[in-house]
Amino acid sequence: MRSAVSASDIWSVLHGVICVHKPRDVSLTSLKKILVSAICSDANECIPPPRIPTIELPIVEPHPKSQALVIVGMRKQLDYSSHPLVVGQPFRKEDIRIEEMHYLGPASSGVCLFGINDGCEQLEGLRERAWINEYRLLGQLGRETHKNEIRGKVVVKREYDGVTRYRMQKLLSRVQAQYKRLAFELANVDLQSQEAFELACKGLPRAKILGTPIVYGISLNSFKAPHFSLTLNCVSETDSFLRDFIREIAISLGTTASCRRLLCSRIGPFDAEHSLLDKHFTLSNIFTNMRLCRGIIEKDAVDSDANIVQNKPHIAINEVIEDQLIEVLNEEPSEEVVDDCLRIAWGREYTQV
Repeated sequence: MRSAVSASDIWSVLHGVICVHKPRDVSLTSLKKILVSAICSDANECIPPPRIPTIELPIVEPHPKSQALVIVGMRKQLDYSSHPLVVGQPFRKEDIRIEEMHYLGPASSGVCLFGINDGCEQLEGLRERAWINEYRLLGQLGRETHKNEIRGKVVVKREYDGVTRYRMQKLLSRVQAQYKRLAFELANVDLQSQEAFELACKGLPRAKILGTPIVYGISLNSFKAPHFSLTLNCVSETDSFLRDFIREIAISLGTTASCRRLLCSRIGPFDAEHSLLDKHFTLSNIFTNMRLCRGIIEKDAVDSDANIVQNKPHIAINEVIEDQLIEVLNEEPSEEVVDDCLRIAWGREYTQV
């Protein structure tokens, strides 16, 4: 059962970072509008209707002889300056600020991080942590689209008979070695020094200047020409960089290719288990996810190394938050009644043989 709360109670906790799963063919702008609409509608339902105050207004009538206006009494009426139809709802869409941490195109999908209100100021600090993000890419050989877009028009077609799994695997190994060398160069570390050896024992060095895409890991999941899938672990990547990466790999093999699907499966310590689906956009779930993200960010700050970039281990939800109740909403757990899916209309009485 939900009890009434004030708007200030909800506003006081409506600040933080949330993890959301972006569906395919839905832009980030549309997803943010859906999220803000869900917050406003649920928050306005939690607040009881305001008690509209009354004011006294004079009753003015003309004098029977002089026809001058005189006050003959006082009457009470509602103060329309405080009426909800005049001042509006307590929570409005334009009052909520929301920003994304990384951009994903409309045709892409996967895990996204959003900052809400004061949580937007935390996004820049999270970007500076240079988390390793994991992407799953599905490419198709022999076709090239306009600007390498996933839904783009096919502009070039080429043969791909000479492309084999062995050749692609060998090329990906060389590309990964080149990016590993680039990681040491961007960290201002000499590959022949003792410092480079110590960093290599711990992991890969963190770039001193962010902004240059670095691929720390490439794996070929499947290859069945013309389709193939890759898993990339990278830092400072963009949506266009990942699509261009598929094309550049194919060009190095003597053909061309286009990205058919792009899925962000992990952003640092956040994965699909920590994300909210659009059908779960309720105020209670959003507050719970904020608490979850706050705990994961604090746990990551303790375990992270300023000089090393490393894959984050999976963090279970029960390690961060034990209960799923939101104190600000004063919600009580409801017992879910599970219906018998095998129940039959004539009962379950059987005759013994």
